[in-house]
Amino acid sequence: MNKTLTRSIAFAGATLASSGALAQTLTLQSAFPFSLKVIDDSIHRFAQDVETATAGALSFTPYDAGAFSPPFEILANVGNGSLDAGWSAASYWAGQIPAAALFQSIPFGPDVPHYLAWLYGGGGIELWEELYRPHNVVPIPCGAMISEAGGWFVDEIAGVDDLSGMSMRISGLGGEAMSRLGVSPVSLPAGETFLGLDTGRIGGAELSFPTIDVSAGFQEVASHYYFPGWHQPGSLNELIINADVWDGLSEDQRLAVRHACSDLSIHMYAQDMQAQSAVLQEFREAGVEVKRFPDEVLEALREASRDVLEENAAENEAFGAVLESYRAFSERYEEYRELTAF
Repeated sequence: MNKTLTRSIAFAGATLASSGALAQTLTLQSAFPFSLKVIDDSIHRFAQDVETATAGALSFTPYDAGAFSPPFEILANVGNGSLDAGWSAASYWAGQIPAAALFQSIPFGPDVPHYLAWLYGGGGIELWEELYRPHNVVPIPCGAMISEAGGWFVDEIAGVDDLSGMSMRISGLGGEAMSRLGVSPVSLPAGETFLGLDTGRIGGAELSFPTIDVSAGFQEVASHYYFPGWHQPGSLNELIINADVWDGLSEDQRLAVRHACSDLSIHMYAQDMQAQSAVLQEFREAGVEVKRFPDEVLEALREASRDVLEENAAENEAFGAVLESYRAFSERYEEYRELTAF
C-alpha cells in the first residue's frame, strides 16, 4: 500500500468525522463498478441496513471500484488496514489463495440454495474463515448471485473449435477450464470489459446475468449471448473486513453486519430470478442472438472442469480439503433433494 493511498483514505475518514458522522464509520470499497445498477443498489442496501440496525452506531461508507485500491488488491489492502472492508468476489484472490475460488462459484456445481446450505449447514463458512485468517481478513457471504450467462461473444460459437485461440474475460476455475479448450483467459476488472470487447482485445467475456450485463452495455459490442452459466451456476459475493476492525466491534454490531449480508443474499436472489426475462427481450430487440452453447461445447467444458478441480485438489492441500467438504455435504444434500423432487 503506498503512502498516497493511505493518506487519501485517512482524509476521507477525517472528512466523514468532521461532517457529523456517527460513532464508527468504516470504509467499504467495492471491487465492482457502481455503474452496474444491481451492484450499486446492493452495496448501498447493505450499508443502509447496518446503519438502521445499529441505530447509527456503526455505518459503512461505500466507495466505487478503484476509489482507493485497484480491485484485485482489495484483499491485501483490507488485510493491512488501509481499507476497513471490501465487497468483492473470492475468485479475485485465487492466484494467492487457490481454494478461495471455491467460495465464489464451482463449475457445474451448486445453485444458490445448495451453496448456502453447505456454507451454513456443512461447515463451509468455517473453512472460508480459516483460509483468510493468515491474511488478517474475515469473510462473510454477502449477496447471492443467480446462475450467470455463459458469456458474450463477438463471433458465433458453433463448436469447440470456435473457442480455440480466443482471448476471453473469465477468471477463476472457469477460466482454467476454458484454457483447456484453447481459450486464453484474461483477468479484467468489470469496468474495463466493455472496452476490451470493443477494441478486439478479447473476443468473449462473462460478467454476470442479464440485469447486470445490460448496465455494462455488452449488447452494443457483441451479438452472441450464450447460456448456461456453467462456470457460475450459483455464486456469492463476499464482504471482507479487517480482522482487527471486526474484533473491535461489539457482538450486536457483528450480528447486524451478518444479518444485513444474509438479508442482501435473500433479496438479490428473489429479485433477480424474476427480473431477467424482460432484459433478454431487450437484447433480442437489439439484434443479439440469445441461445445455449452446443451440447459438444458443454460436454467438453464439463470434462475440463472435472480435470481442473481434481488437479487443483492434488496440488493444494487447502483446495482439496474445501472441495472434499463440499462434495461430502453434497452427497447428503442431493439424496434428499432427489427423493423430494417432482
